[in-house]
Amino acid sequence: SSIDLNSTYMLLFDIDNFKAINDTYGHETGDKVLIKLVEVLRNNFRSDDYICRIGGDEFVVFMVHSPQIQREQITSKIEKINLALDETADGLPRASISVGITHGTDVNNVKELFENTDAAMYQAKQSGKRTYRFHKK
Repeated sequence: SSIDLNSTYMLLFDIDNFKAINDTYGHETGDKVLIKLVEVLRNNFRSDDYICRIGGDEFVVFMVHSPQIQREQITSKIEKINLALDETADGLPRASISVGITHGTDVNNVKELFENTDAAMYQAKQSGKRTYRFHKK
């Protein structure tokens, strides 16, 4: 299936210090943190957005039908996601995410969309984690 770059955001989520969570609490707890993240992502995105796991602790969300730049909505979603992951009432350790974000209009093709979103996520990690970066043209 093709992506309409003009109306799609790509968000790349990476759990901060996930290896430390696995090492400290065990892989079973690590798996529960991943499941929690998926539930939190589902609660914060629309049913027609695509949520995909692409690596151990990396997830991609494609926000479709988003022709307008929606920085405030996205920023608000990421803050809500981090607040939910910070909640320990469920017995799970605190977690947080770093996020890279690119709008399809900022790239020429899907390959660039992935590369630029990955670069933005890396910048978010470098800047202290639990944060996000929008890729700029």
